[in-house]
Amino acid sequence: MSSQPETMPALAQRADASYLDFVEGFREYILGKGADFEDRLNEELLAEERRRGKKWQELEEIRAHVHGLPLGRLRDRLARTQQEMKWHTLKRSFEAQRQSLTSQLAHWDTRGPGRLELDRQFVYPPYVNVHFHLQPAGYYKDELSGYLYHYGTKVFFRGDNDHDELHAKLVARVPAPADGRVERILDLACSIGQSSTAFKRRFPSAEVTGVDYSTPMLRVAHRRAAMLGDDVTFAQRLVEDTGYANGHFDITFAFIVFHELPLRIIHETVCEAARVTRKGGIFAIYDFIGTRDKSPFQRYHRWFDARHNGEPYSQDFCDCNLENILAKNGFKVAAAPVGQRSGGAGYMSNWFATRE
Repeated sequence: MSSQPETMPALAQRADASYLDFVEGFREYILGKGADFEDRLNEELLAEERRRGKKWQELEEIRAHVHGLPLGRLRDRLARTQQEMKWHTLKRSFEAQRQSLTSQLAHWDTRGPGRLELDRQFVYPPYVNVHFHLQPAGYYKDELSGYLYHYGTKVFFRGDNDHDELHAKLVARVPAPADGRVERILDLACSIGQSSTAFKRRFPSAEVTGVDYSTPMLRVAHRRAAMLGDDVTFAQRLVEDTGYANGHFDITFAFIVFHELPLRIIHETVCEAARVTRKGGIFAIYDFIGTRDKSPFQRYHRWFDARHNGEPYSQDFCDCNLENILAKNGFKVAAAPVGQRSGGAGYMSNWFATRE
């Protein structure tokens, strides 16, 4: 059990928590080894390759074959349904206590440690007008969006991150710069700040800043960090235009950010990271693994996620060559990324790049 204060938003009634525990288990059954959909469908796709005498080339062919299989149609319906079950329950449970939850945010907005820097003139760019992961109202249109995201990702990670364990583990893997100097850290698209506070705990003397476009996310991030006693600054800024000084940060970090950006913004964000990361500093990225050379089912799954799970930009990210984009912007990647299964995040890669 964790000894840290409970920052997870409370649900309206015990029945809501029980139901969401069921949804979490249901999600594990669908996406984990319970129903074993991935292995069974991939075996079927590979068997069809052998029958055809040639490998799958076009994604449209893979899609047509999966859609022709009862198992494929069942898997897709269940994958969508578990998301809808989760968000329906969370939305209803938090709506029942909207006044209390918004009062909590107001209570913490001006309290420390740490600071909350919101921009009253901030203009949301069009590309963020998406219901990512099917989250109701997306990431910024509801004052409760940060709360929804916090509990929603608890279910998403299927027990891997109930008390920020996954964020702590991934932050611990990030290499320090070769000279050992870590005075300032930037967490790009920090959402509710779980990586930001993990960095503060790993490097207590460093100034840690988390940036995000979403006012509701940043308010929950500040509330959460203040409750934990972690001195972190949360600022409303765009990842492609942070406004910080050249070479200001020793470590720049991005956790499952790039797959939610259009390809043009990916290029601009890497360019911005190169600008604000000092020479010898580290740019650490965790995100979806590319599907160019992966199994037929992984190629299909990425299409399904983009089309039916609120991830419209993810396919372009998975098809791009991030190592080349990093290199063109003055980063040297330590090693080719290796895909790893990571709970609710599915297959994830890491890129640890040094600013040359």
